[in-house]
Amino acid sequence: MNQGSGEIGRVLGGRYRLVTRIGAGRFTHVFLAYDLSQSRRVAVKLLAEEVLPEGWNRDGVFSSRYLEAAEEAAAVVHPHLAAVHDWGESEIGPYVVNEYLVGGSLRGMLDSGHLLSPSQTLMVGLEVARGLEHIHRLGLVHQDVRPSNILFDGRGRSRLADLGTSSVLNSLESGGALMSRSVFSEIDAVRYSSPEQAQRLAPDQKSDVYSLVLVLTEALSGRVPFESDDPEYTQMAKMSRQLDLAGQFDRLGRVLEMAGRPERDDRPSAHDLGLALLASAGTLSRPAPLPLPKEGPEIPDTAETAAVGAPSSRSEAASAPSDAGRPAYRRVLAALVALVLLGAAGFGAFAIWERQFGTETQPVPDLSGADEAEMLRIESEFGWVLNRLDQRQDGTVAGQVLRQAPQPGTQLEEGETVTVWVSLGPELVAIPSNLAGLAVEDAETSLVAVGLSVGDITQRPDESVIAGVVIEVDELFTEVEPGSSVDLVVSLGPLPRVVPDIEVGSSLAVARERLEQVRLGVLEWRVSDNEVQVDHVVRLEPPPGTEVAADSIITVVISTGPEQVRVPDVATLGVGDALGVLEEAGLCLGEIEGPLESEILASNPPADTVVDFGTCVDLFTRPDEEDGESSG
Repeated sequence: MNQGSGEIGRVLGGRYRLVTRIGAGRFTHVFLAYDLSQSRRVAVKLLAEEVLPEGWNRDGVFSSRYLEAAEEAAAVVHPHLAAVHDWGESEIGPYVVNEYLVGGSLRGMLDSGHLLSPSQTLMVGLEVARGLEHIHRLGLVHQDVRPSNILFDGRGRSRLADLGTSSVLNSLESGGALMSRSVFSEIDAVRYSSPEQAQRLAPDQKSDVYSLVLVLTEALSGRVPFESDDPEYTQMAKMSRQLDLAGQFDRLGRVLEMAGRPERDDRPSAHDLGLALLASAGTLSRPAPLPLPKEGPEIPDTAETAAVGAPSSRSEAASAPSDAGRPAYRRVLAALVALVLLGAAGFGAFAIWERQFGTETQPVPDLSGADEAEMLRIESEFGWVLNRLDQRQDGTVAGQVLRQAPQPGTQLEEGETVTVWVSLGPELVAIPSNLAGLAVEDAETSLVAVGLSVGDITQRPDESVIAGVVIEVDELFTEVEPGSSVDLVVSLGPLPRVVPDIEVGSSLAVARERLEQVRLGVLEWRVSDNEVQVDHVVRLEPPPGTEVAADSIITVVISTGPEQVRVPDVATLGVGDALGVLEEAGLCLGEIEGPLESEILASNPPADTVVDFGTCVDLFTRPDEEDGESSG
């Protein structure tokens, strides 16, 4: 049976008459319904017939898991979570009854062409983050934060819906127990998932934060980050790429980039995201009202409709005795007793008084001890407009009501405004602006002086900052909560260098240029060398290929030319002996003038002359006597 127009008019659980279909998700149809017991509009969520597993009505496991999740969600109450009123089974499948929110969904708002301004986005993000903070505090994870699950009441306040049931349906789908309808593509299933979900890891509270960042980015820009027609590419991009808003949206953009980091440990909690969003609000204008749709159809509360069906066992009115026929004084007495009994609770008494007597004005209660949920309940009970203004004040704690206007006891009519100033905690502390350039020990001293401490230290090489010195402060904002730790980035100094390969015989100018290019200094050391010409490289110390610290001094040994030696005195020696003496001195034998067998008379250059190493020396030997006589 097709769950659409054919179901209109059907009554579920003897109580909820389906009026019209108002939406559809990956697994469900959503109907506007009329609660015949409580005379109110509600939203009924039915599992789509085409995703129900075969034999679901014979297998109690499927229904029980789904309805247990709804029951658990009903126990989680917060002003920014959509309330679950009831749940049950019918012949057309399990159903869940939620409060009906006339403002529609963020999905509908975006699909109608309305992008949110930065101020509107911040407010929606802050309210949803507060809802997430509450469920995370209870140890729960939403697992399906997306625009269709962010709903609005008639005043534009956000409610996060589908707590619990979404995770059950997603787990059933991944386990093969049911399939999402074909009209919803695979990319829709992964559009708002986190990087860890892309890796098939279990989602956690930081996963919800990541999904919210994607939703808020889409609300601002009209596009979901990393989205493509290829689901696999989308998932890989989330795992490997940083969210980059290219400097758009000022501080709000930087908050989203910070909260959208691929590594879940690098993301803030929902609580910290809320604080960061609040801190970024200073540069934004007051948000304009959200473009909410017109309210849905009115459903007349007639005797005929009210008479149909009996209230379910979970009906809020099931155990409430009727006031019909009770004398007026008894109703007054009952109200007074209730006021006394509820005196400790304080605010609930005003609602009883208002219901009993229906006066046109009501006294404003003292809100000094009220939390956010209580204030919103009072606003709803009396029809007042609650104007909440957040501010910081030393000596207060977050959530504390600082003051209110008008004062307690003032009579207000329905529709009038109550302004409440609520503390965000003590004044923020400015992070010292001079930390960059200080040694870590000095930076810690500066932080302690203003009531802060050193947090995580990230070390990285830096070409211009020496090791152990702060490069920058790794915080998004310049002001933080008192007592906070401040993360620092500290220099490891420049990267190590490798002595370049400079060949023997290279000129000094070439050697100096090559070393200075890699940030190494030069020390010239000159030595004589019998093979390398003057002013050319003999060797490097340490040798090429050695890893050294940046700015290290490399000794460049430079040739001053060949070694200087003295010509030995070889007079009276034979040629053979003279050759040995010359070679030992580093000289070579030149020409021999005279008989080879005669003793040497002289040399050229003469003995004791300083010459270059390797110079050849000519020898003159004694002439034979016959040669002397013949010449005479």
